[in-house]
Amino acid sequence: MKITGNFMQNKYFRLLSYPFLLIIPVILFLTSLDTIQSRNKSWYAGGYDPEYAYLFNSLNMATFKLAGHIDHPGTTMQVAGGIVLKVAWNLDPRGEDMATAVLSDPEHYIRILNIATAVIGSLALLLLGWFLTYATGILWIGIILQLTPFISGFLLFNGFTRVTQEVMQMSAAFAMAAMALHWYFNENRDAKTNYTLWFAIIAGFGLASKIIFFPLLIIPFILVKGWKKKVVFILLSILFFVVFTLPVVKMYPAMYKWIYNLFVHSGQYGSGSEGVIDSSKYVGELFNLFKVNPYLFGVFLLSIAVALVFPFIRIVKKHCPDPPAVQLLLAVIAAEAFGYLLIAKQPKAAYLLPYESVAAVNVILILHLGLSLIRGRSLRYWIFGLITLVLAFAGIKSGIARKEQLYGTDFNWEFEEAWGAATGSNQKQAVVFTNPGASPMAGLFFGNAYSHNRYLSRLQNIYPDYYILDAYNNRIIHWGGDPITTDELFRKYSGNLLILHTPGWVEPDAGLLDLSAATGWKMTEVYSGRAKLLAPVSIVSDSAVAFRKIIYNGAETPNRYQTEIRTLSNTRLGDAGILSYDHAHTGLSCVMTNVEKPYAFGIEENGVKQGEKFSVGVWVLGELKDVVLVGSGTESGEFYISSNALIAEEKESGWKKIALEFMVDKEITGGIIKVYVWNNSKEPVFFDDFRCDRISPVNNDNEHND
Repeated sequence: MKITGNFMQNKYFRLLSYPFLLIIPVILFLTSLDTIQSRNKSWYAGGYDPEYAYLFNSLNMATFKLAGHIDHPGTTMQVAGGIVLKVAWNLDPRGEDMATAVLSDPEHYIRILNIATAVIGSLALLLLGWFLTYATGILWIGIILQLTPFISGFLLFNGFTRVTQEVMQMSAAFAMAAMALHWYFNENRDAKTNYTLWFAIIAGFGLASKIIFFPLLIIPFILVKGWKKKVVFILLSILFFVVFTLPVVKMYPAMYKWIYNLFVHSGQYGSGSEGVIDSSKYVGELFNLFKVNPYLFGVFLLSIAVALVFPFIRIVKKHCPDPPAVQLLLAVIAAEAFGYLLIAKQPKAAYLLPYESVAAVNVILILHLGLSLIRGRSLRYWIFGLITLVLAFAGIKSGIARKEQLYGTDFNWEFEEAWGAATGSNQKQAVVFTNPGASPMAGLFFGNAYSHNRYLSRLQNIYPDYYILDAYNNRIIHWGGDPITTDELFRKYSGNLLILHTPGWVEPDAGLLDLSAATGWKMTEVYSGRAKLLAPVSIVSDSAVAFRKIIYNGAETPNRYQTEIRTLSNTRLGDAGILSYDHAHTGLSCVMTNVEKPYAFGIEENGVKQGEKFSVGVWVLGELKDVVLVGSGTESGEFYISSNALIAEEKESGWKKIALEFMVDKEITGGIIKVYVWNNSKEPVFFDDFRCDRISPVNNDNEHND
């Protein structure tokens, strides 16, 4: 097919231009990888929605089970995710089966899916850029299409770095934009290309990815010629929607109910009072959407202004200079306007993604129409190129900056350490995780809930001592089933109980966080950070409880390039180890020790009394024979105890956990105890995830009584 434009048409020049279309997809891919690495884990700050839901339903697809999540409906991403999981597990099989592997290490597989998302989005733009450049012979048109994601931080973040439905919806919108531009630049558009079929395939795929793709169907509906073809387009779009949602065809009644409730209720996710819109808020929310992305709104307004010029030209010159341009511009304006009106009903900035994804059509049409006023094909071509380069330099920088505003990494280490403090005990214990909250267990519970609780028994087997405090329903459960109380857990685990609670989320009933029947004990805060840990502490009197605290250091830092260890207190040991990003048991870093710097994780505890207990553990990578955990007083020979007892080992990674348990059996000068790790060997040894549980003397008569 020969496509003609108004610019340079030289097949050799066109061939030489193709490598330039690699640049933007490569930038997108590399910057997306950087974001994925910086975020590190999706559950930080409770960001597991909807990634864990897509992880679980991708697992369903990979194991040929019915999906449980059909809200978007998101089927295209679930199928693609299932293929990625299957390939990843076959290349690197972990555990007895794929489901166990995924549930045992969900973040590993989410990382794989996130990278796959970056690949899909970048590859889609690469191929579509090549397609448009080949079809039109105009390099700049392909590049402007590839620049589309930089119009919005949400496009860059949700579409290229997270396993959600957005990458498929976004890719379908890019394809819709590319096909619409192909239609415009094709001078023989009614002869060979079956636009009705191609538009219907894209529409069906887009709708199967997310139903808010619907307004974009206005574009092909206006472009295809004749009512017969328009009806065929609608019918084919429905057919291809069915094809792309075949894995969830049994869920159509639930899908219909979900969509119906979205339409007839004014609140988010089909909630709120009955009514299509909340008239008291609708106009305000619509104007807020205009403010959310001023670039999209600016392009939208400029498109309207350009479209309004054509009637005046027709009046003056008695004809329209470019009817296809008017037709396409009006189609895109109508689709974007419908999108604004639809999203204002249940507003959310990320919902603008499909309409942002076709903004290249507006920009290319406006530039093409404006430059057509200039005489000289070569001059027009190179002015187009200069404008494109300016858009590229400004747009890429601005887009990445706005993407980085959507997520933060400064507190990642705090979430990681709260998790380590909750789960790093040397003894068997019950840990209760609140949902919603910042922990991978909350993410697993959320994902399983969106998979018809299909993996309940597996989760109970993999995490037998982990429980969920479901704040929405005010109950503690062992992943599912009948509720259980803190008192029952206290008895079952002989008092070894922790509750990890993330303040600022849905607050559970205060009664669920305390003991009522365990006489002589009270749930008390023993660790505080971005999340809090509660543990049973002995009651000393009516007005006081015994002292207990958990100290944790995972060698994590707010700054990826920080070189100094974040110390908990000054032990005056000197020669402290240094941060290493070459290894990590969890998180991104650990502490490296050697002959010159043999000490790690030194802490001092003040006010220590006779009878207090210390339970210390640390993970080690290296030879253990000359490595010890030490507890000592400040005076030489007064109090000293050490151990390198091995209590856990990870064969594949090589990390080993050593422990030290001791009771202070006499009064210590100044009441100061030092606890630290010492590498007395000549070889480098790495340490990570240091945890110390300090427990003051308890009344043994009350210990673990009901």
